[in-house]
Amino acid sequence: MFPQSVLIGLVVAFVGYFLQQRSWGHNKREEVRQREFEACTKTVEELARAVDKRIQATAEFVREVDIGQVSDDALERYKVSVREWMHDFSYFKSRIFHYFGHSKMVDFELKVHSSIQSVGAIALRTKKLGKDNLSAAHKLEQEDAQRKLHVARFVAYEFIAALDEMTANEQTSRVSLYDNVDAGQLDMISRVYLVKRLLNLKP
Repeated sequence: MFPQSVLIGLVVAFVGYFLQQRSWGHNKREEVRQREFEACTKTVEELARAVDKRIQATAEFVREVDIGQVSDDALERYKVSVREWMHDFSYFKSRIFHYFGHSKMVDFELKVHSSIQSVGAIALRTKKLGKDNLSAAHKLEQEDAQRKLHVARFVAYEFIAALDEMTANEQTSRVSLYDNVDAGQLDMISRVYLVKRLLNLKP
């Protein structure tokens, strides 16, 4: 039979180990949280700058098309802005998906990107065909381009504000925290399946 002192020593050692592991886990979570907060902040700042640049370039191009004074240099400047935007498009989609979730990534593509792109497409068509050669429907679209751009700007800034608020409220990284399972969908998933995912027993 173990001496009482040895038994007490084992208990103390076990409790100490448990407390140390819990402390380490807490510190690790705080470290990850801080790192993800900084990454989210950087993503929002980069996206805001990219959106500002793309909308400004689109606004200048639409204005030049409206007055019928689009030079080759102006057209090239607009095309360069589009290429730069598309160069970073997949980067922003992946960052948004990882830190803000699938629904926000979809909003970025189908709302923010599409609304800006549609205005540029209208102006490009007018530049290519000329105002006098547009159909009645296309003329109305060109006349409405500035309003559509204002709407696109509002949609983009509202989206960025939502990401900023999620970051401030620490509502980010839900996907990564749950092994790529959206936290909002946990109740719809078998608990057995989740346990298997957590234990790496399920691909």
